[in-house]
Amino acid sequence: MSNKQECTFTSCAPYPKVRQLAHGLKDGDYASICKAADMMADGIREMAAGRNCVLVPVPNHHGRAIYTKTLANEISRRTGIPTWDILSCRPHMPLHYAKKNDLKPEGIYLKLNLYRQVPEQFTPIVIDNVLDTGYTAGAAIKAVVGHPDTMLAVLGHTKNHLTNKNFQFNLIPTNMEKKMQEQPSDKKQSADSTKKQVRNKTDTPLAVYRRLKSKHPDALILMRNGDFYRSLNEDAQKLSDTLRIPAQKPKFKKDGELIAEFPHHTLDTYLPKLIRAGYRVAIADMQEPSKKQTTNQTKNQTQTDTMEKKTEKKKTKTKEAKVEKTENKVDKAETAKVDKTEVKADASKSKEKAVSNSIERTEGQSADTKVHKLREPQMVTVNGEKVTHGHAFQSNQDPNKWYFTARIDGQQLRPQLMKPEDAVAYQKRETTVEGLMQTYYPSKLVKKVTPEEYKADNKLSDGRIIDKMVVYKEHDEQRQDVGKYKLYTQVGEQKMSRTMSKEDLNAYFDRVTTPSKLVEKNFGEQLHLASFYNQFKLEEGVKEVRIAKSQQGDWTVSAKLDDDRMTGKAVLSWHDKQALFTHKTATKEQLAARYLNTEIKEMQSEKVSAKQAFKR
Repeated sequence: MSNKQECTFTSCAPYPKVRQLAHGLKDGDYASICKAADMMADGIREMAAGRNCVLVPVPNHHGRAIYTKTLANEISRRTGIPTWDILSCRPHMPLHYAKKNDLKPEGIYLKLNLYRQVPEQFTPIVIDNVLDTGYTAGAAIKAVVGHPDTMLAVLGHTKNHLTNKNFQFNLIPTNMEKKMQEQPSDKKQSADSTKKQVRNKTDTPLAVYRRLKSKHPDALILMRNGDFYRSLNEDAQKLSDTLRIPAQKPKFKKDGELIAEFPHHTLDTYLPKLIRAGYRVAIADMQEPSKKQTTNQTKNQTQTDTMEKKTEKKKTKTKEAKVEKTENKVDKAETAKVDKTEVKADASKSKEKAVSNSIERTEGQSADTKVHKLREPQMVTVNGEKVTHGHAFQSNQDPNKWYFTARIDGQQLRPQLMKPEDAVAYQKRETTVEGLMQTYYPSKLVKKVTPEEYKADNKLSDGRIIDKMVVYKEHDEQRQDVGKYKLYTQVGEQKMSRTMSKEDLNAYFDRVTTPSKLVEKNFGEQLHLASFYNQFKLEEGVKEVRIAKSQQGDWTVSAKLDDDRMTGKAVLSWHDKQALFTHKTATKEQLAARYLNTEIKEMQSEKVSAKQAFKR
């Protein structure tokens, strides 16, 4: 069975020609969106000729359509084709970042959900920005794959794809589909017959949910079915609101009025969030019991019969204790036969205390009760955030490269390239997660400022007010810093901008700094602030500092050491002259430290070396 499927698509131009416009789309620039809509409208009209079409925008890595929705609306205004915003997904790592850091896009779990079914008389046209790997586009087309005529319209494409040709994408199978593909044909037939038997049962998911809900009205019911945990009706709405995952109307009435689900491997991430939100969670396994479980139950029954006969012959206290244990086993086996979907009512008090009445796990068709143990955090930050899944891994393309990543309160952090010595220390287990977090995510471990504190701290140390401060991404391709984040500020009549360091950028986005700190750190020299010059300390052993004007008209600074040796003369910058003479926020000693400290250290080290040589 082939996993390839073709889809008609249209593109305006190769990506290099529309690169700047594509960046404008991602930033939500309305002028760029309108220009892109003008370019894409003609191709979409040609695709939609003679058909009833709808425009379906693709969601971004935040889980919903943002700039693509605005783009689809503008195309709708020009073509008359309606826009249906019906696709969503869970938040994930941006695909362009994964590609940039040697990570395969296929490693990112990307499943798009359909809020609303598209009727057969309509043809969906998926709207996206750029067609590169085809991973996102393939997932979007798969979500509406019930329509074989689904089409794709993009602004630009990479060299991997041709304009106005059939785009071939992968129908990525789920874990359950992979298992079915690996089975032999006779096993597939038996699996199909088993599915039919399950469907024919009157014990529908809705009936099981209602039965569990009647027994546990104060709990949020999660039912495991295959590779997903799902919740129905009012619990589905709670699940959607708390975890920010889509809830949609099921296809069949037997599945309830509303359904929300998430993959089983994300239970460790989502379950703590539900508990912190104040919900009591009951987990039921809806899968059929295996043959091994049935044979084990038969063996247990036989053992209990023999034990009962022995207890009748030997009526000792020790044997009576064994009888009680075997009777408990019989009771459990009989309870499993009577109602396999009920939760064990007689759980021990010690287990109830361990779970703190927060989690109850029940198996829909099995008598064994399992308590889900939460993953202990590897560390807790000063903000109370829990750090889990901290680990290092090798690059797929370069084995010499190692990356470190972790999760904070369930949110995956972007992997950071490790230093070679840190990678070796990690492999030898000579470092800890706390140390690696301090090295690669230091701003995550600093106390955050509140929105009120951030907004209020707009005054510089000299009393001046910051009129404006923004962080933006440079899109002018004529500049050398294109694609980098820059800091812009306006203080009075002064307007300044500069490229931000990685440290300042992380501090800004993690909200552990304020506007005044960023401005003073980055523009202290231009603003002639005393706080900027306070960082310069003059080396010891300096007898005198001289500020003089040279014959060329430049102001210079020099220093005389204790042994009467003189340093060279360094020319002062315009900002330093303003700070020294006009604003008086800098001293001549601070300027000497800024310009001459390196030379002073070298002269002092030469003196020490000469003394040692003389002693020899």
